[in-house]
Amino acid sequence: MDICYNLDSINYASKFIINNCKYKLILFEGGLGLGKTTLIKQICRDLGSSNNVSSPSYPILNIYDSKYGNIFHADLYRVINISDLNELGFSEILDLPNWIFVEWSNKFKNIFDKNHTLLKIKSVSKNKRKLSLSNYDF
Repeated sequence: MDICYNLDSINYASKFIINNCKYKLILFEGGLGLGKTTLIKQICRDLGSSNNVSSPSYPILNIYDSKYGNIFHADLYRVINISDLNELGFSEILDLPNWIFVEWSNKFKNIFDKNHTLLKIKSVSKNKRKLSLSNYDF
């Protein structure tokens, strides 16, 4: 399923994701500066989080409160090897029933061998994005 959106319609994109994702483990793929974190901020708001959502590029993992329990937000851009993730207990987090958002998941595709939703974000123009949503059953 594909949609196009911009900052003015990011609420629409967020609701589209929440309503069409089959799984709470959501993997985000897209180049630098395409708005993965901005979209995750809106999804967290729509899930009832009032926390300050920010990119976890340096801490690798942020945890936010929401009316549905903790939301986990990981950014694997700076992760070099799988042992860095193991130190965080990342594989255990992936087994939780919570909402889990992972940016740059394509760096470690082999660890996501469980049911998940994949979101690919591409630039259509300077301010417009195309979002492709696919659900994967394992």
